Amino acid sequence: MKIVVINPILFTPEKGIIPRVKTIKETMIYDLCMAYHRAGHVVTLIAAADYKPITEENYDFDVVFLRTVGHWIFQPSVFPFMPGVWRYLYKRRHEIDMVLTSESFSVSSLIAAFILPRKTVVWQELGAHNRKMKKIPSRVWYNVVARLFMRKVWVIPRSYVSQRFIKQYMPRVGEPIGHGVKLVPASADNGVKKPQFLTVGQLIPRKNIGSIMAKFDAFLSNYPQYGNYVLYIAGDGVLRDDYTRQIEEMGRQQQIILLGKLSHEELFRYYRESKASLFDSLRELNMLALMESVALSTPVITNCVPFDSEVVAMKQLGIARDDWNDKDMARVIEQNDFYVENCQHYATMITVDAVARRLIESFEEASRKK
Repeated sequence: MKIVVINPILFTPEKGIIPRVKTIKETMIYDLCMAYHRAGHVVTLIAAADYKPITEENYDFDVVFLRTVGHWIFQPSVFPFMPGVWRYLYKRRHEIDMVLTSESFSVSSLIAAFILPRKTVVWQELGAHNRKMKKIPSRVWYNVVARLFMRKVWVIPRSYVSQRFIKQYMPRVGEPIGHGVKLVPASADNGVKKPQFLTVGQLIPRKNIGSIMAKFDAFLSNYPQYGNYVLYIAGDGVLRDDYTRQIEEMGRQQQIILLGKLSHEELFRYYRESKASLFDSLRELNMLALMESVALSTPVITNCVPFDSEVVAMKQLGIARDDWNDKDMARVIEQNDFYVENCQHYATMITVDAVARRLIESFEEASRKK
């Protein structure tokens, strides 16, 4: 197949600031395109030029960076507008077999819906209205634009939350398919569970990692039999100094370790060796780190904020409940074999290659139904 993937925002900006990066090869959407490339499809990734890396890169497939315009309305960090998408798709409309776009609330998705309505797949992540300007633009878009002009596209939600939301506005909606995880080969000593927990995320307020450290401190105090456990924190950010002070105040310098930002190989080793991964975010959509943990046979403990938490509870991939505590940490240790086995079964569905294949299968099945 000839597949065009339109994903203007390659990585999540913080406070509207798009960081300058040296590579886009560590992004989720690049991994997905690589999966299509490995499967023998001809794939092109279209992204906003604002996210182009600072140094030139060579790619295994075509990557097209298009200029964004009208930044005073169409902010590149939130709602980018790339006029070049129209020219690109219209010129190749007879050659393209499938267009995969990232959201319904997107100018690029609307353009694809006009030019190639029956060949457009929207991979919907949002599960609620965008909060900008008191949700008015989002409500107008879904109630008017999506209902009138995007009715023929096929929507694949990335979670059950997204599915329930988008079904209110668009008639052709499939079953959820979440983010795919790119795995790296395990070394001989990987996979043996050690007395440790892991949390992964930027050291920023919405990741709420200070709460996880406090819960781990209570766990060590209330369960002395697990006094040899260590909490590893992978990630970096503006709160690093604050968290260092918090660790010192708790006297847990030997049990809570800030690892900083790790390579995929290092991070995945920590996942595989941990009894569970811990998450307590204040705001999330789908959470790649959560599914990375599951894909590496490591259960998770999470609140119900991430959309993926619903799958965690449904498939018993760990514990998903708000205000989880030290008792849940003890429980996931005591029942670790049970949760690990469930993760191993589910992992085959969420590798990036499996997700790429499932997206095409969903589109082809919908095309047959018309």
